[in-house]
Amino acid sequence: MRCFVGVPVTGSLARQCKELSLGLPRATPRPNLHLTLAFLGQCTPAGVARLSGELQSLADCFPAFALDFDCCEPFPAQQGPFLALTTTISGSLNALHEALWESLGRQGVEREQRAFRPHITLAKPGLALAPQTGQWLLSVDQLCLYQSELIQGEVPTYRPLSQHPLTGMA
Repeated sequence: MRCFVGVPVTGSLARQCKELSLGLPRATPRPNLHLTLAFLGQCTPAGVARLSGELQSLADCFPAFALDFDCCEPFPAQQGPFLALTTTISGSLNALHEALWESLGRQGVEREQRAFRPHITLAKPGLALAPQTGQWLLSVDQLCLYQSELIQGEVPTYRPLSQHPLTGMA
């Protein structure tokens, strides 16, 4: 199964994301909204169990934090609207992202080669929004291991396989 690690988008940010994507073709369904931390590719059930344990250990080391998004724009080029961080990555997010990849490396997962650009996909490639600035707040309070189910011609479905609340002390 295809898997990735992400942070679910819920509450008022999920509502704001849906408002930003109104009228866009192939808009991301509300339950699918997330910030991807690591794409894992194909995983076995045994691998998922090991990764879930690693994610729980990691979540126990990090306190929840908030992440400010300040731009809604297409990237790269005109490939679709994304809620994006255009400022530097916060220290908390960077530390979590690096610790996650260190943990995944111990499990034999090869690190992605592209640079990490935190974003929330509002719609798949198609008509793009004009860039907008604003302030949108994501509560980074859990890690989620997702399965990505692809059905040709449809928007993918992301099913949570395990959820791990961030419980570390600040």
